[in-house]
Amino acid sequence: MKNAISQGYSKAVAIIFSIGVFMLTAGSACSEHLVLDKTVLAEDTIWQGEILIQGDVEVAKGATLLVMPGTVIKVVKKEGFGPFKLNKDKNNHFPGIEIVVRGKIIAQGLKKNRIVFTSAAKEPNAGDWGGVNILESKDNIVEYCEFSYAHTAVHGHSAHVVVSHCYFHHNGVATGQKNIKEAGFDSVMPMLYNRITENGGGILYGGGSTPVIAHNEISNNKFFGIYAKKGGMAIIRYNNITDNGKGVIVFMIKNGMLLRDNNIADNKDYNVSLLEGQKWDLDARNNWWGETDKASIMEKNHDQAKDETLARIDISDAAAAPVKGAGLN
Repeated sequence: MKNAISQGYSKAVAIIFSIGVFMLTAGSACSEHLVLDKTVLAEDTIWQGEILIQGDVEVAKGATLLVMPGTVIKVVKKEGFGPFKLNKDKNNHFPGIEIVVRGKIIAQGLKKNRIVFTSAAKEPNAGDWGGVNILESKDNIVEYCEFSYAHTAVHGHSAHVVVSHCYFHHNGVATGQKNIKEAGFDSVMPMLYNRITENGGGILYGGGSTPVIAHNEISNNKFFGIYAKKGGMAIIRYNNITDNGKGVIVFMIKNGMLLRDNNIADNKDYNVSLLEGQKWDLDARNNWWGETDKASIMEKNHDQAKDETLARIDISDAAAAPVKGAGLN
């Protein structure tokens, strides 16, 4: 397990190092007030100031988009797959306007000067825009950014991207990831030190992807905190997963997941819920469940005890107190 975690962090270091190289070599185009209709960015580009997006923007293969700290990107609300779309493939794209990354995106804000991605509507709602869709792309970084009112704010389709220290709120889903067979490589999308709250759903992963999800605050999301859907072996540690509709949903995970050292408590329906088709036991040892009585803990989880067609959730060695260092600490 240590090797898997170190690989995730090593990828983060490699991507961060690439930023310095880009700053020295990019032939960039900068703007303090930029309006973009449907367009393809074929060359290295820098965004700063205020950006208004009125149609799909694609970062082409071989190009890098660098977004400077403090930049505010507002996306016009447009529904469905209309003429503002560059690609109408509904398998790998979302309704509404997207920022599609086939090259690279480096959106690295600062703790006190975040980059903002949001809706341009006066009265915004979740799903006003599609999201940042990183598609068959490596060496991306999204750090100290704020995302709101997207369909799926950041999604990796066979993407290598570090998502860290970001704030996700009022999106349909905060982040998603899956593998694309034709890409030739799998998603590497560690989720580290993010605040994910008041979305429809928090973190969704599937399609064989194997994320590292660590030190996140995942709370008050309407439907779920984490949804593992036909994913691979994920490492989910040191998160606070509280006050969501369901804390963790597990569907057809064959190779298991490492769900340990988290605080998983006070979720409205269940803390952990196995869905129909989950026939493989779930290792959920060493978590804090908000209490210590095993019967009470299992009453708030959904597994074989409630539906004999399901597998078991193993809660042995449950923590006796909240896990120190979990969440954003």
